[in-house]
Amino acid sequence: AADRFDSGEDAGAHANMAKLLASRAAVAAVEAALQTHGGYGFDRDYDIVTLWPMIRLLEIAPINNEMLLNYVGEHVLGLPKSY
Repeated sequence: AADRFDSGEDAGAHANMAKLLASRAAVAAVEAALQTHGGYGFDRDYDIVTLWPMIRLLEIAPINNEMLLNYVGEHVLGLPKSY
C-alpha cells in the first residue's frame, strides 16, 4: 500500500486490506498470549491484559473492520454498496 501510494497509484484497496489484516493479526496475537499465560496474563509482572484494550481498538478505530470489508467488496470485488 505504501509503495503504491509513493508511486502515485491508488492505494485505497491495499491500505484497507493491510489495516484489516493487521488488526485481526494483532487481536489474535494478544488473545493467544492471554490464553497461553492463563491467569498470569492478568498479573502485573506479565502485563498482557493491558495490551488488550489498545489492540482491540484497532478493529474499530479510526475505521471499523466492517467498513473496510464494505470498501473491499465495493471497490475490489465490484459488489453493490451494502450500506
